[in-house]
Amino acid sequence: MLTKDQVASIVSIETPHDLAEARLEAVGFVFHGTLLDPEAKRAPRGGANLLHFARCAKLDKATDAEAKFWYRSIKIAKQHLDEHVGPSRWKWCKICEREITQKILNES
Repeated sequence: MLTKDQVASIVSIETPHDLAEARLEAVGFVFHGTLLDPEAKRAPRGGANLLHFARCAKLDKATDAEAKFWYRSIKIAKQHLDEHVGPSRWKWCKICEREITQKILNES
């Protein structure tokens, strides 16, 4: 069950305007892809389900047909995506993953 704080930390992006607003704020993370369908026999492929920093330029390639969510933190994003997409069915955008790795290296 999500607490009140977690609910405010996950926002469904319904329109292109909502996506533009989330990117303008440049805070948090944005997922785009396909959610698990309990009645489907096959799960969606992992490559199409990507998590980005809100400011990532590759978000322009997200289609209107994909589900989109904004998350306040990585921890909340991981929990939600593992539950609704599947633990091995989503991944970081390659550009964002490099940025995270570089940030960790710079801090050590």
